[in-house]
Amino acid sequence: MGLLLLIIHQYIQAISTQSQFIFFLVGIVLLGVPHGAADLLVASQNAVDGKKIFSNLHFFSNYLGRLVLFAAVLWFSPFIGILLFVFFAAYHFGETDLHQFKTNTLSGKILLLTYGFVILSVILLNHFEEVKPLFQLFDASGKYGAFIDFLGQNRYHILLFCGLSFVISISFYFAKNCLIQYNQGLFLVQFVFILFVLFNLPMLLGFTFYFIVWHSILSLSYIVGYLRKDGLFTIALIAQQIGLYSILAIVGVVIFGLAGFMFVNNNSMIVYVFLGLAVLTAPHMQIMHNMYNVIRSPHAIG
Repeated sequence: MGLLLLIIHQYIQAISTQSQFIFFLVGIVLLGVPHGAADLLVASQNAVDGKKIFSNLHFFSNYLGRLVLFAAVLWFSPFIGILLFVFFAAYHFGETDLHQFKTNTLSGKILLLTYGFVILSVILLNHFEEVKPLFQLFDASGKYGAFIDFLGQNRYHILLFCGLSFVISISFYFAKNCLIQYNQGLFLVQFVFILFVLFNLPMLLGFTFYFIVWHSILSLSYIVGYLRKDGLFTIALIAQQIGLYSILAIVGVVIFGLAGFMFVNNNSMIVYVFLGLAVLTAPHMQIMHNMYNVIRSPHAIG
């Protein structure tokens, strides 16, 4: 799909900004939100695997508590909130794409982070002129204008630093762990392909490809496999729960968006969606982290 988008955009017909925006929103509704709507089922399966008692009340109070806490951080200190979101997102993307590696060591966790930072830096910094207006919407007072300018002026230096950090971390990981050659090659081919597509697509289209077409579909495939491994959940039940909580999440997003006048233009809507993703990332990544620990244990390499 990424290669198809790239061929269409570069060689057939440039995809308009409006079309990119529509593709982004449709993808968020159809795949982005649903891949997080299974958190209740995943958490209950995590409890079964950990031989713990699962409580819906405890789950929702804990989940909503983290959501509200992170929303408060974003509200009172957008700068810190964005930095935390980037950190959480980088780690979460790394865990999903590199779930087959042993990452319970320090070198493994650094590998996850540096991988995620490379992905995010290529999406955001390589297309900084598209990202800058979105950053400025977070900074209505102009308090962080100097920092935004610093990012713009040094984006390629930061991008290079992220790339070198990943090369060093994965070289150290490969040197420390005995990996099967096929898995090394497959991973590297996959990584180069993703970077090539993200580097050449516009920011919004690149984020749509990675987060929706790649990350959300990959996550959903892992989630469905994980939930069905013990026969406790049927496909019908999984689809029903994902559909129900997706609808509730979308309705909530729309209500808050309308109340906050966040649908006045495309940029404000994109920022609002990113804010929603940021708030949901904190509780979602912990649940997925527990799931990946179970998935990783019998299949990890290295």
